[in-house]
Amino acid sequence: MSLLNSAGIWDNPIKQTWVLVILSLGLYINTLMHDFAVDDGIVITKNEYVTRGFGGIWDLLTKDTFRGFFKKEGKDKLVAGGRYRPLTPVAFAIVYEFVGATPAVYHLLSMGLYALVCMLLLKLLQRLLRPRLGESAIWLGFVACLIFAAHPVHTEVVANIKGMDETAALLFSVLAFQYFLNGIDRKRNLDFWFGSVFLFLGLMSKENAVSFVVLIPAGLWLLYGQSFGTALRTGFWLTIPVILFLFIRAQILGWNPIAGESGELMNNPFLKFSNGTYVLFSSAERYATIFYTLIRYIGLLFFPHPLTYDYYPRHIAIQNFSSLLPILSVLLHLAMLAGIFIFQKRNPLLSLALLWYLIPLSLVCNLVFPIGTFMGERFLFMPSVGFSLIAAWGLLQLKNKNTNLAFGIFVIVLVLFAIKTVTRNQDWKNDFTLILHDAKISKNSAKINNAVGGILLDNIKNKKDSLTIKNYIASAKAHLNRAIELHPFYFDAYNLLGNAHFMAREYDQAISKYEFVLRYLPDDAEALNNLHLSLREGARYKGMSQNDPRGAIAWLDRALQLKPDDDETLSLLGVAHGVIGSYDKALEIFGRVIARNPTNPEAHFNLYLTYMNMGDSIRAQAALAEAQKYNPDILKKFNGQQK
Repeated sequence: MSLLNSAGIWDNPIKQTWVLVILSLGLYINTLMHDFAVDDGIVITKNEYVTRGFGGIWDLLTKDTFRGFFKKEGKDKLVAGGRYRPLTPVAFAIVYEFVGATPAVYHLLSMGLYALVCMLLLKLLQRLLRPRLGESAIWLGFVACLIFAAHPVHTEVVANIKGMDETAALLFSVLAFQYFLNGIDRKRNLDFWFGSVFLFLGLMSKENAVSFVVLIPAGLWLLYGQSFGTALRTGFWLTIPVILFLFIRAQILGWNPIAGESGELMNNPFLKFSNGTYVLFSSAERYATIFYTLIRYIGLLFFPHPLTYDYYPRHIAIQNFSSLLPILSVLLHLAMLAGIFIFQKRNPLLSLALLWYLIPLSLVCNLVFPIGTFMGERFLFMPSVGFSLIAAWGLLQLKNKNTNLAFGIFVIVLVLFAIKTVTRNQDWKNDFTLILHDAKISKNSAKINNAVGGILLDNIKNKKDSLTIKNYIASAKAHLNRAIELHPFYFDAYNLLGNAHFMAREYDQAISKYEFVLRYLPDDAEALNNLHLSLREGARYKGMSQNDPRGAIAWLDRALQLKPDDDETLSLLGVAHGVIGSYDKALEIFGRVIARNPTNPEAHFNLYLTYMNMGDSIRAQAALAEAQKYNPDILKKFNGQQK
């Protein structure tokens, strides 16, 4: 007897639940050893409200989700419309209160939530399919959930803790669906109220839970044997949590959820560089690129390789309808839309599966409103339920004709998916591992090239070997230059490239990069501070290593314009004037330092050196005595530096 027809697991929902939970946990158990990665900082480690624990919950509930990360009014709304997804950050704040920034605990929560989603999805699908499929519903629901649980595109959602917003949105939406089925079966409004509450929690997790305003009534009508009128009336219950959520969201973010498009490429991918400025895509380019990403999504569902967390410009190239794939995508998606109506009576399972794929995907593909990026594997989490249903239905048709072939295909796909999931999880170990791995895939992404530059420079402090440091700086510069080539006004990349040149003591180039940023962003605090440091340290290098005190003075004068009260800059300026024989100027500058900080031993010692060079030994000794009063070993320190 074929394994697919044998008694036991294939017709036993309890055993199926255990298998599904063990599989979903087993696939991600290697993440327990992982650190936080990429967007985890936004919602946990670098979020000032989450890191307050209980004390930050009110702020998480009453501000944009990104506000606690950016810590500055306005920057949290860089993405059009802002983001209000407080439920998982609130959960993170509660966890942080007890365990702080312990990655394993958060990864365990992410795994557990994923396993719970798979378990509840199994119960929902088998219950929903039974009126139409009878006992086959148990087999089909189980196969669909196994495909869903093992699919590698879910690694971004589960391995990246921030992805729990996707998991929670689907979890609460599935619970809402179950309670609406309860309401139909029991004919009591209390279940509808519970269902509405769960949908509200789903919306508070992520906005795409709104898809179930259509999916629940559609499921009741297409598969659960309810009339169209009953399904429609049930749908009115679903408008309650939606209206409540939109009202709360509007009070916090404003009433315009689809605000004007950003002028920054990293927040609006539908921009192109033309004649020295950024302009919007033409309509043809915009929609061709959108449909190109839609067919890429289908490709990832069937063949999830290679995977990357970064689909930012220009990893996805600008498309036009002169290319074949966008045209094919339009035709394919029109066929899927038509299929919803064609299969409505003959095969309602396919109609619902197509709806489950298309509706949540339509919210994140830039067709309805801009989302700030071209695509992302996390956006397939909810739609992949529809794909899994279609795949399971196809295997059921094959099983009815050739059971062994169906089983063979299913096992091969499941094993390959599982292997890919486990190996992909390893890439999510930490920022360094993930960013350097995915940069090999998303070579034309400005964002990931910038990220590589940043992560390499950050890791230099952990390196002692000079050759390794030199190689890190060289690689960082190459990636950052590539980021700027792809995005000529990428100010973050200019700042980081300035840092790389600073570390390499290429001060002229560092200064030019910071000046470029300040030309467009005159109040950029990071660029201002780095420019000051580059001018000061560059002047020190000019004076000490290049024997160019006059060049040093020019740079120090500029540094003082940025920070007039910086003692170190003043001291270096005084020394430089002393070197060229401008003793009166040197004395005046050291006097300014001492007037501001009378106990500064270095300033008194510089006075001593200046007086000695002037031949005034009496004043020199008095200055030395003052210096030694505040630092008795200052003469030894100076002699050591001289050696």
